[in-house]
Amino acid sequence: MKKAVKGFFGVSLIAVVAAFSIAPAIAGDDVQLLPPELLAPTTDKKTPPDKYKKAPPWTIGMVFPGVGNTWIIQMAAETKSEAARTPEIKEFIFTEANWDPTKQVANMEDMISRKVDAIIIAPIAMPLLKKQVDAALAAGIPVINLGWSKGALPSTVEVMGGGGPFGEVGGKWLRDKLGGKGTVWAFRGVAGVQEETDRYEGFKKAIAGSEITIGAEVFADWNYAKAKGLCENLVLSGKPVDGIWFSGAEMTRGCIDVFKEAGRPLVPMTGEGNNGFLRAWKESKLDSVAAVFTPELGPAALRATVAILQGKSLYDHYFSDPAPITNANLDRYYRPDLNDAFWMPSELPAAEIEKMFKK
Repeated sequence: MKKAVKGFFGVSLIAVVAAFSIAPAIAGDDVQLLPPELLAPTTDKKTPPDKYKKAPPWTIGMVFPGVGNTWIIQMAAETKSEAARTPEIKEFIFTEANWDPTKQVANMEDMISRKVDAIIIAPIAMPLLKKQVDAALAAGIPVINLGWSKGALPSTVEVMGGGGPFGEVGGKWLRDKLGGKGTVWAFRGVAGVQEETDRYEGFKKAIAGSEITIGAEVFADWNYAKAKGLCENLVLSGKPVDGIWFSGAEMTRGCIDVFKEAGRPLVPMTGEGNNGFLRAWKESKLDSVAAVFTPELGPAALRATVAILQGKSLYDHYFSDPAPITNANLDRYYRPDLNDAFWMPSELPAAEIEKMFKK
């Protein structure tokens, strides 16, 4: 991820991949966006049936903030693959705004002018997009939010994960690991991004009331190279550290390498379900925990879109908060046959996983 912007954003995983290779989107009158251990509704409120029902074939647009990391690349690939397997979809249009809120507004307006049948939006700056979301809905175009607007957007359905629960996973684990006291460093993502802020707030909530203090706080943009440089500076500064919380695992990998190169013993560090991080975790014998932010959220949002166009009734909001990876179950999830860019769990067909991620 690149510059500071305002708004959007980086389970038994292998068992899920094996057991739910490609989960059905529609089963009878029920809608399954992902297996229940990966995604669940957070409300009893549902969309009215048939409100946006349209006869296929459909053109569906996805208005994404930007690219720049392997999670986004895989999420986009999984969403496009899901679209290709859905015969009712005539065209799937993916746009990105290079993390520019103004560009994303223009992309949204372009989708409306093209009269697409539905739009999936992952907002950079939710307040800036309200006018366009209102216009889409007024034109009879349902809007599926790949995000959590907390009421800021009148979208048809919201599908999201990460956020506060992601931050809490690492914060609770560090609190337990350190016995409720000590000094930690916090490596944050892109400054001003809502997903980053939510993760950090979840971390602070988890350590609130303990004797854990934040001795250093840096923004490393969910980026390996930037995190490595910042971690080098902190190590050279001699600042005390008993554990490190990370808003994304690419940053954790950078800090692991710094500690190893400096000959310093590794302190407990948090991560997430990325194969490169799992490899570094296993090989370095790190003490860690990994929250799961699945790229399957993209296909889930597409399935929600298809269901709405079919006239199905969905819950207003779904959230992904699967069980984390721990030291005890790491070997069940790590894929030594795949490269570092693979994120889990994945619903890509096995042949596509092999093609994209073979080591």
